Amino acid sequence: MNSKRGNSVEVYSDFLKYCLQEDAHIPDNLNDIDWDELYEFGKKQAILGIFFYGIKKLPDSVCRPNKSQIFKWYSASLFIERANKQAYKDAAALTSLFQKKFGVRSCILKGQTNALMYPDPYMRTPGDIDLWTDAKVLDIIRFSRLLDNKGEIGYHHIELSYFKTPVEVHFFPSFMGNLWHEFRLRRFFTQCREKQFNMHTALPDDMGMICTLTDDFNRVFQMSHLMHHFFFEGIGLRQMVDYYYLLRHGFTEEERKKTIRLFKNTGMYKFASAVMYVMKEVFGLPDQYLLMEPNSRIGKMLVSEMLQSGNFGFYDVRYTFAGKSVYSQYFIEIYRNLHFAFDFPSETIWGRPISRWWHMIYKAYLRRKLR
Repeated sequence: MNSKRGNSVEVYSDFLKYCLQEDAHIPDNLNDIDWDELYEFGKKQAILGIFFYGIKKLPDSVCRPNKSQIFKWYSASLFIERANKQAYKDAAALTSLFQKKFGVRSCILKGQTNALMYPDPYMRTPGDIDLWTDAKVLDIIRFSRLLDNKGEIGYHHIELSYFKTPVEVHFFPSFMGNLWHEFRLRRFFTQCREKQFNMHTALPDDMGMICTLTDDFNRVFQMSHLMHHFFFEGIGLRQMVDYYYLLRHGFTEEERKKTIRLFKNTGMYKFASAVMYVMKEVFGLPDQYLLMEPNSRIGKMLVSEMLQSGNFGFYDVRYTFAGKSVYSQYFIEIYRNLHFAFDFPSETIWGRPISRWWHMIYKAYLRRKLR
């Protein structure tokens, strides 16, 4: 990392801490911020709404963006707000549709469930809607195909184009590269599923109801989601900020120990300790909210990867997955993950290279059963 980039990252990190912490002091290096560069950085990491939330907190007496820059930030925030409102409406409509039309209960994973944890429920950059239901896999596919007969079947979800917001209807919430760890993770999901389908939560501005997630479930699920994307496409700061706000909910000592046991049983402990480094050093999360001692060595590697790859790896010029065939993605993924083999052998060496073949076999099995 060159010195200029390193200085910029430090400045951006300090301002991000100010944005995330309600009682934070104005950064001493505020005058060093290039607001246009910060805008591009926020766009790349899908955290523009978070930065603008911080900008609005700044008093008039300190260095702020000029009028044209403010207008650009404000326009972006309006777009994010409109997208959130649409996603909330679609999530409520989707939940209701599956219940009334198919008699299926569901909950919302990630996305709008995470957005509700933010101080402003409209500040998180939204993506698609991830729905987890209590239906069987083949029934999920059949129901989804009634709404969109071209829905593409993946390993753990089917894509659905029915609302303005893209939808993924999940067979199970997440998966691991290591099949034995995935078996344990999915067993945990099954044990917790009933509570998730009863977490009825009202949406802002009377936009309806959805079922969200319990914190004990979400701490494990979101970590598995972070880890999965780190070893596939890459992750950015938006997903980490989601986890920051989740941890700010707090937990008891018994809940912390239970979460750690699950991390160890599913091969996520070392990765989680790197995430704690991000929480503490990049976001300024107090020690009382950390699940375990941060791993600074792997944490610094994680930060470096996030800065290079951006949101879901979309800006990573080293490895490109978009537009590539499944087989090309397979070999790109193996090559990319060799860099992490020393610390994560179960995911990179005897994990994903094997599980990817299982994924293809399983998807072929599903298509055959649907004939």
